Amino acid sequence: MFAKNSKAYSVYLLFRFVCSLAVSMSTVLSIVYHLEVVQLDAFQLVLVGTVQETSCFLFEMPTGVVADLYSRRRSVLIGMFLYGLGFLMEGALPWFAPVLLAQVVWGCGDTFITGALEAWIASEEEDKPIDKVFLRGSQMGQIGGVLGVVLGTLLGNINLQMPLVLGGSLCLLLGLVLGRIMPETNFSPAIEERQGLLKDFVCLFKLNLGFVKGAPVLLALLAITLCGGLASEGFDRLSTAHFLDDTVIPVIGPLNSVTWFGVISLIGNGLGILASQLLIARMEKKGTVSRTSVVMSTSAGYILCLVLFAVGRSFWFMLLMFLLAGLMRTIKEPVLAAWMNDHVDEKMRATLFSTSGQLDSFGQIIGGPIVGLVAQQVSIPWGLVCTAFLLLPALFLVPVAGKKRD
Repeated sequence: MFAKNSKAYSVYLLFRFVCSLAVSMSTVLSIVYHLEVVQLDAFQLVLVGTVQETSCFLFEMPTGVVADLYSRRRSVLIGMFLYGLGFLMEGALPWFAPVLLAQVVWGCGDTFITGALEAWIASEEEDKPIDKVFLRGSQMGQIGGVLGVVLGTLLGNINLQMPLVLGGSLCLLLGLVLGRIMPETNFSPAIEERQGLLKDFVCLFKLNLGFVKGAPVLLALLAITLCGGLASEGFDRLSTAHFLDDTVIPVIGPLNSVTWFGVISLIGNGLGILASQLLIARMEKKGTVSRTSVVMSTSAGYILCLVLFAVGRSFWFMLLMFLLAGLMRTIKEPVLAAWMNDHVDEKMRATLFSTSGQLDSFGQIIGGPIVGLVAQQVSIPWGLVCTAFLLLPALFLVPVAGKKRD
């Protein structure tokens, strides 16, 4: 498959595969690790995620500016090394304070990659349909995620720290490989005449702000991203605790509580691969898909499935709703990114995608403590219901984005 594509596209698919493998291996049992090894309570559990997202929020815009001013390739490489360092720190030091610090490190690394990667491949592969590029990249990430889940689960059954340590090491290795093979031929800085880092940052920020103000579609899409951030942190951080506290996880042969979470992630990735392939096949047949319909239906489906997951007590029912809720997000994200890419200036792609990531992080910063306190003071199911309701405004914003024209 790689031989039939250009070098940049092949490197992009390889990156999505290996990076997802490393991240999935590191995070598949991270919540179990936080609960059983670090022994965090419900509020601390959400606080860990909030610290990570606060780091993303604070660093997202500066790192996006670095990508648009200096090099998107260089930004991705820095991000991979910070990813590796953060995972190694989290796995090697199983205490609350180091775990919090690790979130800052790999959260910062994530900001160097977010926006820069999408802008890099969009510039290097301008002739390819971007929806298909992002969907194929998402699919390769899910395939890598499947392998990462298997490896992380097997290693986690031996020692819950091992997946984090080995996943971090793989991130560092990927960074070294990318330094040798990742091309960058179509990059041109957003500002040709440099006036110093701070002045360049302010200038690019003003340009980006002015561009977004003049693009109603982008405003609506960025607002949808904010809603998605509000409605994601509770799901990511509380779903494992909901399984552990509010239902009986069946023990079937080797499937203990640790192994089950690996299997759940494995099934979720498999469903994502299948759904992405079906969407790609439809695009190849019809030429395009209705982005408005996809984002609207997946947002509504996420809300419904998350509420049903929260109120469920049967393990099998909860499992079905959890998988469907995750599938809705898997389908929505690449389509939303492609929709946004069509309405942004090439020289400001990384900054715009970083703004999107920053809004997602801001939503998680706001939404995380709210649902964490609800979970702590009332119950985990009510925290999940609160999470679902935070996405409701998106159902009104999607039609607005569909009707607007720049």
